[in-house]
Amino acid sequence: MKFAAIFVLFANAFSAGMMFLASVFISRYGGKDLFGFFSVVLGLIISATPVVTVGMDAAIVKFLPQYRNEGRRQLISGMPRFVVLFSGFISIVGGVVLGWILVQFRNYGWEIGFAAGACLPLAVMLTVLQSTIRADGNVSRAVVGEAIIRPLVFGLLLLLLQFTLLNQLSLFAVVGAYALALLGANVVASMHVNWRGEFHPEKTDIRLWFQFGLNVLFSNFSIALLNQSPVIVAGIVLSAFDAGELGAVIRLAMLVAFALTAVNSVISPFLSRAMSLGDKVELQSLVTRATAFSLLVAVPVCGAFYAFAPLLLSVFGESYQGAVPYLRMMLVAYGVQTAAGSSVALLNMTGIHRATTKIVVTWAILTVLGLFAAMNYAGMFGGVIVAALSVAGYPVLLAFLCHKTLGIDPTVLSLRFLIRK
Repeated sequence: MKFAAIFVLFANAFSAGMMFLASVFISRYGGKDLFGFFSVVLGLIISATPVVTVGMDAAIVKFLPQYRNEGRRQLISGMPRFVVLFSGFISIVGGVVLGWILVQFRNYGWEIGFAAGACLPLAVMLTVLQSTIRADGNVSRAVVGEAIIRPLVFGLLLLLLQFTLLNQLSLFAVVGAYALALLGANVVASMHVNWRGEFHPEKTDIRLWFQFGLNVLFSNFSIALLNQSPVIVAGIVLSAFDAGELGAVIRLAMLVAFALTAVNSVISPFLSRAMSLGDKVELQSLVTRATAFSLLVAVPVCGAFYAFAPLLLSVFGESYQGAVPYLRMMLVAYGVQTAAGSSVALLNMTGIHRATTKIVVTWAILTVLGLFAAMNYAGMFGGVIVAALSVAGYPVLLAFLCHKTLGIDPTVLSLRFLIRK
């Protein structure tokens, strides 16, 4: 597992770095408005993906390890096929709706609506495939498509479009390049999924998947919305220019927590397996090591970014210098989130997802309402304050829930267990 964690960490670091460079490239050569539009579209796709999958991607990670332990071969390869077909149909409908909204209500061309709409089903399929590979225990292979192929293809296509084919970036070129990058990631991920085998599910099995998925759906959607809503709301209330500035801030600040994201993807199947065996000692050990590993990366990154915030934002362009205080606030917020540990993965994989959903959904609703109010009355400054409080607040609540319901501490305080050893 240590090798897998290190590989996933480096893969996510590569992804974060490449997407950061792509953001700088779009902002420099396409302008702040173009970067703002892409940030809004990307935020919509990321937020919509857990809705379209109906949480079934998390159900795959939870139930497939159990089915292997129980020897239920008829469900091991069949469950991913069912989820792909189900999510694929809904995502195509969702992509059409997204494209139609961009054309009818935002007055973009049909080609832009088509490219943006195509991104949604491609992102959904990649999520399902990635979850299937993770459930097989191949967490290293699971990140190859999303963390390596997707950003690499996207970056190469941007260079090709700017310096060879078009000599100028456009909305359609950027969104189309991202759609092609997702397609390439799907092709690579599909090679590591076993599509063969019998499939004879009972109605009770499918009902169980949907029951779990629907609970996780609202939780995952709310968490995605918490991360992406500042940019989306800025694009609605303020302007694409402001959304671009806030997009740069969020993209940089989220790098603090990328190690936590990587570790969560590694430990989720192991958490599910430990819970099925009733081994709480192993659960505590897993989340403690995950928190230690995450902080080992997050603390120096947060410190360096805080100190060199003006320099980092200047890479996007001179007009971003006014966002330095915003970046520093968000860095502290994501630092607190990392210190709260792997509470989301722990709660979802141990069956406490209903309580998690209630907390996160309520928090997301309050955050979105707060963002609309704050940006209307206090502009960007008010929105960033709400966003920072939101990002830092809900992980602390979930960590408290972990301790209360499971007796497990996922936070930085759990490092005391490592010291005792």
